[in-house]
Amino acid sequence: MIKLIAADMDGTLLNSQKELPAGFGEMLGALREAGIHFAAASGRQYYNLAAQFGDAAMEMPIICENGTMVFDRGVPVFLDEIPREDWQQLVRMLREIPGASPILCCPEGAYCEDRSELFDQNAAMYYTRLCRVPDLLAVPSPVCKVAVFDSRGAEQNSYPAMKAAAKGFQVALSGELWTDIMGNSNKGTALSALERELGVLPEETMAFGDYLNDLEMMDACYYSCAMENAHPDLKARARFVVGSNDRDGVLEAVRKMTGVGNGGFAVRQVPFQSPEYRESLLLRDKILRKPLGLSLFEEDLSAEAGYLHLCAFQDGKVIGTAVLLPGETPEEMRVRQVAVDTSFRGKGTGARLMQLAERLAAQRGIKRLRLHARRTAEGFYEKLGWKPEGEPFAEVGIPHIGMKKELLYKNSAVLPL
Repeated sequence: MIKLIAADMDGTLLNSQKELPAGFGEMLGALREAGIHFAAASGRQYYNLAAQFGDAAMEMPIICENGTMVFDRGVPVFLDEIPREDWQQLVRMLREIPGASPILCCPEGAYCEDRSELFDQNAAMYYTRLCRVPDLLAVPSPVCKVAVFDSRGAEQNSYPAMKAAAKGFQVALSGELWTDIMGNSNKGTALSALERELGVLPEETMAFGDYLNDLEMMDACYYSCAMENAHPDLKARARFVVGSNDRDGVLEAVRKMTGVGNGGFAVRQVPFQSPEYRESLLLRDKILRKPLGLSLFEEDLSAEAGYLHLCAFQDGKVIGTAVLLPGETPEEMRVRQVAVDTSFRGKGTGARLMQLAERLAAQRGIKRLRLHARRTAEGFYEKLGWKPEGEPFAEVGIPHIGMKKELLYKNSAVLPL
């Protein structure tokens, strides 16, 4: 069961107008009722995020400043302080980079020197408490992050320069005009700490992101989701690709993968040997083996560590399952062990599982799926676009037919979940 969801803000939860998706408040309440924690995980300042979420900020954990500071219900619970001599040296380095304007991020707010209109326009989006000072080197407060606004473009200017010069620091590209410099913390370490605090496993955690400062967060959970509009390197790191931030991709994926706000029904890939996987084995045994006088648990299932395991859920209970595994060629995958609880047949459960199989295969560049269908289920697959091939044959004493489906997605790299 998914118990913790963390979402980046800009380019992820927020649309291009920097707005929360319609229905977010209702979804947050529904998640809370279902016992699922929701956390913001952003490079933004806490006070900026608190203003964005309003009263809800007092009821949720907030990972801010790219994981160097964490608030829980409005109280700071973690600060990764950069030694004073170290952040002062960073400021001196940044003063030598044309177009780079440093911001010191501190528990009570942030400090800057830049007075340009372009800086004001961009900094105001992320820093609600921002104080101008004549000399950053004289700021007395603890510093957890040095943010850099780069009027010349961060990826080509300040990011490579600081990546090479700031040895011992984590340098993250956090936007087209922004570079963040941290000590030992990032969104991934903060999310792992939050998992431990809440007693949640990485296999029970879902995270959404769109940019390179979200890379480590993808590694801190099983359900790692890159937005359709995400940086290509983040998509390569994530297990799933979901709809864009302008199509409410986070809320859509949460509904589909948790069932919250979706009538309690969900389909998703589950980890091998997870509680959901073990529950799916019981269903496979009940539907596919016991009627034949066989037992799935007498079979060697060790190879399934390398397969993709798909489950359908109703109110958290596994009601359908399928297995996706490598095919005979690199362009193919096979579908096996499709089983749906008898109480949920004819309600679209099997179709949703097969749609998920197609999406996961297409995201891996697969062009074709194959399976062995029981003759009694041949019509079901034909309605979903599968074609029979070859002659009927017997498998485990039951008539079967080989079937295939060509995957026609033109751009599988950004195929929504």
